[in-house]
Amino acid sequence: MQLIDLNRTKDIGSSCLSAKIGSFNILFDSGISPKRSGYDALPAFDKLGTTVIDLILISHCHLDHIGSLPYIMKRQQQARVLITQASHIVLPRILNNCVTVMQLQRDEQGIKEYPLYTLADIEALEQHILPMQFGKSRVLRKDNDEITITFFEAGHVVGASSILVEHKHRSIFYTGDVLFRDLKILRGAKWPTRKVDTIITETTRGSTIRAKERSADSETERLIGTIRDTISRGGSVLIPAFAFGRMQEILKIISCARQKNKLQQTTPIFCSGLGYGLIEDFDFISKKLSGVNFRKRITKELKIKIFRGNNPTDIKKQIQEPSIFVLSSGMLVENTSAYNVASAIIDDHKNAICFVGFCDETTPGGELQKYSQGDSFLFKAQNYVAKIAAKFDKFDISGHADREEILKNILTMSPRAVVLVHGEEDSRNWFMDELIELSPSIQVFDMNPCEECLV
Repeated sequence: MQLIDLNRTKDIGSSCLSAKIGSFNILFDSGISPKRSGYDALPAFDKLGTTVIDLILISHCHLDHIGSLPYIMKRQQQARVLITQASHIVLPRILNNCVTVMQLQRDEQGIKEYPLYTLADIEALEQHILPMQFGKSRVLRKDNDEITITFFEAGHVVGASSILVEHKHRSIFYTGDVLFRDLKILRGAKWPTRKVDTIITETTRGSTIRAKERSADSETERLIGTIRDTISRGGSVLIPAFAFGRMQEILKIISCARQKNKLQQTTPIFCSGLGYGLIEDFDFISKKLSGVNFRKRITKELKIKIFRGNNPTDIKKQIQEPSIFVLSSGMLVENTSAYNVASAIIDDHKNAICFVGFCDETTPGGELQKYSQGDSFLFKAQNYVAKIAAKFDKFDISGHADREEILKNILTMSPRAVVLVHGEEDSRNWFMDELIELSPSIQVFDMNPCEECLV
């Protein structure tokens, strides 16, 4: 099998892997980098040369896995896109929002090549999509060759899949992003128990050591305790959350806590943007498909209000009482609602900011976590400097599996080879060292950006 990692750098970035399997040319995912802009945010599609792509297999609908899909489809119109039924439902809304964001970035930051694709390009995707059911294989043929594709539940977010590709006597298992434990809104990963030849695995949390006393459940309880304590002292809580998956999970956590009388029933809750819009899609998916548990009636149960506000002064005027803000984005990216609220509440010691997921250190959220109370922090997009007084903390309730869980499940499948992708270098190194030590017979490949690898 010939592989090329089209992500331009060895990090999480724009997930996209080119694979030559028999006579089939396949892309695993087609993402866009959250850390770069313009054409630099795209995978290195130029490395495909004149290759004609037959299949694009999508693991899930986070932008680092789908953000460049309409772009490459304009250039590979013969390709078929295989994606789960649930991902098929949320895909248009997420990509449409991406176009809106790119248009704003073009106008505000002068990124001339934005948007990289149009709403019409997204609509044109529909004719290329083959929706997949979990566990139900699809056989595809090309000339005298054939390949079998099976999608398995991957946890992580609604619709997320790990993908098994079988060609003749060989099997390749692409993990995508995976979470084995059940969430409040979603069933955990269900991988096949069979032996496979090759596993291509994410390595996101390879460098993350979970403290023994901090399980996901205990971290959730700690979050609830922080919210309760903050509200009781007259402060407000900001929970920056990824719009797809994380925001809905946090709302479900708050709802469950209220049902158990662990949180006040009357505290106002604010949401915004894409995450709020996706509630409609989640409700539809919950009614139609198994494994998802999130209904839109939660908006009435929690009496959710829509947040609107840009500058710190106006936002402060809106906060008439202690409130909970569950807002996009999880990394406090500039000009988002979470970024704006952070600038407004960070100078008051009664308030708190709670990070509940991955936060790249180069983003405003990642930078903020390096600071301490009493320091001054520059909100560059607003040209506003605030003195940090609010409490901020990180809660390890990630949507990614712990490294030990992934390693255990990889070894259960007894692969001949393991390919490391979608992670920082130190994270990949941990997986490589552990695999070599625990199973020396496994060939381990650490993919370098844009280099061909024969597995």
